[in-house]
Amino acid sequence: LSGQIHRSRRRPPPPPWPAPRARGPQRQSRHAASLSAAVFFPLRALRLLSNSSRVFCVSAGACQSVAAVRDSGIADVTGVDLLDFPPLVSRADPHNLPFFDGVFDLTFTPGLAGALFPTRFAAEMERTVRQGGAIVLALEWWPSSLSPPSLSEARTEGIWALFRRSSILEVRNVTLMV
Repeated sequence: LSGQIHRSRRRPPPPPWPAPRARGPQRQSRHAASLSAAVFFPLRALRLLSNSSRVFCVSAGACQSVAAVRDSGIADVTGVDLLDFPPLVSRADPHNLPFFDGVFDLTFTPGLAGALFPTRFAAEMERTVRQGGAIVLALEWWPSSLSPPSLSEARTEGIWALFRRSSILEVRNVTLMV
């Protein structure tokens, strides 16, 4: 083989495990619609969100968060994650966000539980939201009936302690379509 590329005619064997299935567009739109109805529409009643709001989605994932905000009628939405998901989500480190202080009216994240440095993650969210703005967290939680009350209270206190410049306005239990 002097300088020539030799290609085998045999096909490679299939992997020994099943390939992961990507979420289809129908499943993503169901998730975005339930997130929009359960989280973003109630924020309008609290006067924390309007059509002219600037919303920031941190750890936005594969666009579901950004799509949910847009479904609720807000056009100015910025989404970031550790990975690029064009065109709606750009790449940025949630522990060191590339935005000025107080740029956004509302910051939303479904990714606090996956943060490597939760204190820094929370501080960056507080830094980027304007004075009088809101931070919304979506957390996966075991129902309090399945865990001891002291454990769920400790979890809540631990999360509240991360946000040093903010106060808790409301805690709500919602069920989202996945």
